[in-house]
Amino acid sequence: MEVILFIQTFKTPFLDCFFQFITMAGEQPFFLLLACWFTWCYDKESGWRLGFIFLTGTALNSVLKDIFRIPRPIGRDEISSIRTHTAKGYSFPSGHTQSAALCWFSIIKIYRKKYLFITGISIVILVGISRLYLGVHWPSDVIGGAFIGAAWVFIADYIWTRFNGAGNIRFTVIILLIMVTVCCIFPSDYMIRTSGAAAGFLSGIILEKRYLNFHLSGNIINSVIRFISGIAVAVLLLQGSKLLLPKGGIATGLTFIILGLWITYGAPAFFKWIEKMIKTH
Repeated sequence: MEVILFIQTFKTPFLDCFFQFITMAGEQPFFLLLACWFTWCYDKESGWRLGFIFLTGTALNSVLKDIFRIPRPIGRDEISSIRTHTAKGYSFPSGHTQSAALCWFSIIKIYRKKYLFITGISIVILVGISRLYLGVHWPSDVIGGAFIGAAWVFIADYIWTRFNGAGNIRFTVIILLIMVTVCCIFPSDYMIRTSGAAAGFLSGIILEKRYLNFHLSGNIINSVIRFISGIAVAVLLLQGSKLLLPKGGIATGLTFIILGLWITYGAPAFFKWIEKMIKTH
């Protein structure tokens, strides 16, 4: 608690805004945008690899939270807590910090560039500090999240490359069976969403490799158009599912299956169809 109280002695309106902005770099919308950019515009194979590491790592985070069941510091009289709507569930390990570590250590491992190492480490540290400044995690949550995330990058990446995860049907079925089993044991909303997204994401890779084989091409303008149009459809899918599907675990899982499938197969198929239409006219 002393560490949180010390950090919060520096509280100002500016830092409140700054750390609320920084903590967004550890939230799902940020990683959704990043996954889409890699998969549709920059490096498809690396996007798949990053997606596998991130989805299995976030599932691990959900399981660990349910195992340890450590309460958050929210509600303590001495601690000021901000942006608490992003701090649901148990405290250890910090999901934001672990997610940032999963993302940036994956990028560092794949591309091995010094500037990415500096950028990634800085973001992970800042996200961790933001969770303490905002009063929603203990220091042990942040440290644990960073180390667990970094360790899982190496474990998951080894599994992905060892078993040639991209498009391997047997590998995909085994991973999804494991995640569904874990989801039945630890049926949190977060775990249901993650399992659904993984099911759609990995199934979409199989379909993409077998029937589509979309090649990233074109200049930066084409990439930006693909990105914006693909994200717009993803938002429509999410909002439409909320309106059309009943509330509950099954509907949530189905929504994220559709989202994962859109990222790895639906959007590339749409882009390829548009390119074909343009060429024929």
